[in-house]
Amino acid sequence: EFRRVLFLHREGHYYVGEPVTPLALMWRDRQVSRWSVDTPDVEAQMLPERQAVVLEIRGGGRLRTADRVLVGQLNEEQLAEVNVAGKEPKGKLVRVEAADVDLAARKVAVAKVRGVVGAKSRCYADSWGRVAFQHMQRQNLTQSMSFQALMRTAIGDAAPAAGEAK
Repeated sequence: EFRRVLFLHREGHYYVGEPVTPLALMWRDRQVSRWSVDTPDVEAQMLPERQAVVLEIRGGGRLRTADRVLVGQLNEEQLAEVNVAGKEPKGKLVRVEAADVDLAARKVAVAKVRGVVGAKSRCYADSWGRVAFQHMQRQNLTQSMSFQALMRTAIGDAAPAAGEAK
């Protein structure tokens, strides 16, 4: 099954160790893959009530994405949940459930902390683009961002197809 499309700028400069590059984009929507939204359901039919997001903890419990966007902050109780041996977990990755994602303000309201993500299972936090796109997919706000719209734009025909939002 075809699950995603990779757009890659082959002549660009890449930085080793950087989690996000503007020269590579992984595209996955409902037209391309039934797993366009992260879900533990093997049939991809049922979505969890809240969006799961992996973020990096910075000083004071601030949370940021892989592309260094500060998107929220853990409260004292949530920060206590992830403190390891009394040390502030600065630089660690934490999986949270988002109560809300504010696209305009670029903020994530944390409903629940799921725990620290092990270093062996994951190297980087989610990017803001991934957080926003997953949120838009969950809210059915991606009509104008379909794979077909992306391909038409790439070939220079930006006119929407019948029944597609502008």
